[in-house]
Amino acid sequence: MDHVKRTGMAIATAVTLTLTAVACGGDDTGGASGGQSTGAGAKGGTVTVYAVNDPEHLDPARNFVTDSGMIGKLITRTLTDYRYDAKSKKIVLEKDLAESYESTPDFKTWTFTLKDGLKYEDGTPILAADIKYNVERSFAADMAEGAPYGKNYMDCAGYKGPYVGDNNGGKGCAAIEAKDEKTIVFKLNRAVPSFDGTTTMKIFAPVPKAKDTKTQYDNKPVSSGPYKIETYTRKKQLVLVRNTEWDAKTDPVRTALPDKFIFKFGDAEATVDQRLIADGAADQSSLSFAGVQPENIAKTNQANVKDRLVESTDICRRYIAFNQQKPLLKNQKLREALYYGLDRTSYRDGRGGERLAAVVDSVIPQDMQGYQPEETFKAPPEGDPEKAKALLKEAGYKGEKLTLATADSGLATKAAEAAQASWKNVGINVEIQKVPGDNYYSTQQQDSAAADLITAGWCYDWASLTTIVPSVFGPDATAPGKAAQNNYGRSQAGWDKMAEIAKESDKEKVEQGLADLYTEIMKTAPVVPTLQDLNVYVVGSNLDNVVADPNSGGLPDLTQIGVKKVS
Repeated sequence: MDHVKRTGMAIATAVTLTLTAVACGGDDTGGASGGQSTGAGAKGGTVTVYAVNDPEHLDPARNFVTDSGMIGKLITRTLTDYRYDAKSKKIVLEKDLAESYESTPDFKTWTFTLKDGLKYEDGTPILAADIKYNVERSFAADMAEGAPYGKNYMDCAGYKGPYVGDNNGGKGCAAIEAKDEKTIVFKLNRAVPSFDGTTTMKIFAPVPKAKDTKTQYDNKPVSSGPYKIETYTRKKQLVLVRNTEWDAKTDPVRTALPDKFIFKFGDAEATVDQRLIADGAADQSSLSFAGVQPENIAKTNQANVKDRLVESTDICRRYIAFNQQKPLLKNQKLREALYYGLDRTSYRDGRGGERLAAVVDSVIPQDMQGYQPEETFKAPPEGDPEKAKALLKEAGYKGEKLTLATADSGLATKAAEAAQASWKNVGINVEIQKVPGDNYYSTQQQDSAAADLITAGWCYDWASLTTIVPSVFGPDATAPGKAAQNNYGRSQAGWDKMAEIAKESDKEKVEQGLADLYTEIMKTAPVVPTLQDLNVYVVGSNLDNVVADPNSGGLPDLTQIGVKKVS
């Protein structure tokens, strides 16, 4: 898959999933084939993972997309984290680095205490100050691609991160206090009842200040997890080996059974499919993040393949944002014409058809509190060409060219071509702009580089509209008048109402307020919701306990995987 914002995509503590997470053999138990559905394989061995793109970021201050997040979970620990339990089909919030935590009754002050014996890969202790430092790093302009909740939630207005000289007298963000080596306190600017879900974000991982290399930290972050980087050649290969300083007794999230992970980047997805379907000796301990390509779906019905299938849905939603910073797209009638003019069924077929994608009408998942069917435009899945043409006349559109940005992977490009064709059918002139997947989102976050029409995806960070509506449609918490980093449409609708809702401490009122606000915002046509991915993977026959984790975009969960036989 081409990656989707964000990594984590967590559901509230121990909530039963309505998503499917079928494991090898299609037995719905979360385990592997061959009658070993509850096993996790032997300790040892090497797992090879094929990925279309190099990780966008491994630096925990910047790591905020699905595939990078799954890789990052092997080398980065956070205060809390989510673990997918395939047997119960629940996602459970665990204390990861934290031994305990508590909040004040108003949910504005949260105190976390670290576990004993936590160490980095070099044997030095993990300290509360290291977590404070990484959250502070997320305020820096160079780290803008990461989770925004430090800037959004911490009560330190005007702070610009640790790289700005004499910023706050050298004291950092005063709203974050490392009281001692094991205790860290966060003082928030609003009530956040689910802040223990927020601390699953990788900005709440530790980074030792002495080892910080700023933007180069991406290349070799210091490991706090069970694996460390042995070698990393950008766009080619990443090799992770055991971090011998990691203590399994402190980690409820990761089983860390394999000795090594090898990630190979850039191989053609269809070629990888063929190798995994063939299950040759070299690929029996391999899997792919890309999933089966449309041209190979029929082969998954073969007898020697069916028991190696992993299928799932996830909580992410894809959409196309209309960049209102561009003069043409300030015209709402043109945005509405684009909305009606998009044939989402052909867009779905571009991404592989009904087996691999489903048309949606909202950025909010259908099974989430706050979802409401779209009632303003009521555009059918195949679009409404006549309505689109009428709106183009009202808009005064004269055939001006619009650019549509897409990641340069196969399915993303095919879907973009389908969108281009459906818009051409109603008279809209669209040119496709392919962007390398390993820096796609960082490119679209730059005002100077962003396209007119931006293909994007969003996965909520925990089960709350507070992790959808402000992120996708809201303002930047630190730059008045500017859109949030993931507000690719640069829409300004509803910002005042968002600020009012943020002051509310009643969780139900917050959720209902944001649900109603989403409906109002969508009346301005800032985006057109498109698809939900459906994931189909073929895995090597020597892999065990392969489950697709909806908490990480439906990707195979590398934290639980094992190898059946270790050579």
